[in-house]
This record gives sequence, C-alpha cells and structure tokens, in this order.
Amino acid sequence: MARPRTVVVTGAAGNLGRACVGAFASASGDADRVIALVRQPVPDDPIRGAAGVVTGDLRPRLGQIDRIVAEVRALSTNGQVDVLVNNAASQSVGDLVDLTMDEWRDMLEANLEAVVALTAGLLPVMSDGASIITIVSVEAMAAFPAHAHYAASKAALVAYTRSLALELGPRGIRANAVAPGLIDRPGLAQAWPAGESWWRESTPAGRAISPVEVADVVVFLASDAARGVNGVLLPVDGGWSASARFS
Repeated sequence: MARPRTVVVTGAAGNLGRACVGAFASASGDADRVIALVRQPVPDDPIRGAAGVVTGDLRPRLGQIDRIVAEVRALSTNGQVDVLVNNAASQSVGDLVDLTMDEWRDMLEANLEAVVALTAGLLPVMSDGASIITIVSVEAMAAFPAHAHYAASKAALVAYTRSLALELGPRGIRANAVAPGLIDRPGLAQAWPAGESWWRESTPAGRAISPVEVADVVVFLASDAARGVNGVLLPVDGGWSASARFS
C-alpha cells in the first residue's frame, strides 16, 4: 500500500483550487494530507478535503515565503512535500499599448515570480519522485485581446515547467503544466455573456470546462499512472486548441 502523500495546493480558496483539494482528498480516500494555501483567511467557507490551511501572500517582495514554507512543513507528513499544485494567479485586462510597466511587473510577480519562489522554497523538502503541476492557460499558446501581460506570465510558466522537468529529472521529480480553457463558474454567462457565448460556439465541446474536469487531470498527473509524463503542457479545453477556433 502506497504511503500517504502531502499535497500542497495554492489558490485553494478559488473554484479551481477548491476542486483540486477535493479531488486529491477523494482520490486517496482522505489518506493524502492536502494542505491548502490561501491569500486571505476563509473562516466562513471551509475548504473541504483540506487537512490544513496556510494563509499568506506568495508575492516575493512581501517576504512571506519562508514563513509559508515553514508552516507547510509543520503540517506535512514527515516534513516532506510530495505534490505541489501551483494554481494561485492574478488576472487583469488592459490594452497592450496602455499597459504600464508597473502593471507588467505586478502581473509577472503574481503569476511567475510567486510560483518560482514557492517552488524553490519547497524543493529542499520535496521527496524524490515528487510531482509539480502548474496551472497555466490556453492563453499561453494563443493571444487574446487586452491580455498580453497575463498571457506572457503564463507562457513563461510553461518554459519554467520544462526547465524543472529537465533539471529535476535525476531526482525522479516530474513537472507538468495544465492549460485550462474557459472555466465555468456560477453566473459566468450573466457576467460575461459575449465571452461565454463565443467560447461555446468556438469549442468542439460546446461549453465551458468545469473545475472538476481540470482537477481530475491534475490528480492524474500527480499519480503513478502518469509516471512517464514529464515536461508536458496539457490543454484541458474541450478541444478548443485543436479546432479551427478562429473560423
């Protein structure tokens, strides 16, 4: 019988983060110890499946990484981390010609530097054979209007993932990236009718992707069944990236 693992999920207060926490807990029958990382406390809305919650901001300039890593270690099994899901992210919009350097820096710090800093902080306590899964976006592969800084940050994470796969391979540590398409959420069609309608019409699945569908792929990539999968970018988009989506 496989030993229980320690799984760390960042951005665990959001729809996808909660789905990942729940999917890991369900897949292991709660044997895995899932640690949820959140930016702000969530006292009135507990994260189901989490064995522990660590609160803090991962942006490096705020200097909280060392404290966050220490709290994760204290909550982990035998002080080790077996799975890291880099899910936390920031997203804003702005026309490319109008984006300021401060907006570029803020986006890169939140989406790239935070992942690099946390991963570096946890690597010394990651077990041989561990798995790192980073959530990117289909925007890492295709341009969308007013999303240049967000897309660039996600594309950088793809390159970072491949470097992790190459350099950590001797330890048996695998690193992969998951690129979701439009993820469904309550009220999405009402909040963004044009975008939701366009997605339905341009993807073979004819609908947005559910958080659980993405989370199930994350769990698979962290499993022994995927032990031969390393350094890949895996779209979970209902076929959008493989279709004639701009026709």
